Amino acid sequence: MNILLTALSGGGTSAVSDGTYWAPYYIGGGILLLLLAMVWAVMSFGKGREHS
Repeated sequence: MNILLTALSGGGTSAVSDGTYWAPYYIGGGILLLLLAMVWAVMSFGKGREHS
């Protein structure tokens, strides 16, 4: 929330031009990909496929 308020009060250019606020997006994207890979692995190799 603080990052959003800083970007809004600074006109939206001061926080974006630094390039320091992209790390949470990369971390979140990596976690999302990891979770999707885990779901795929459980569905592919986990127990419970004997009924399909």
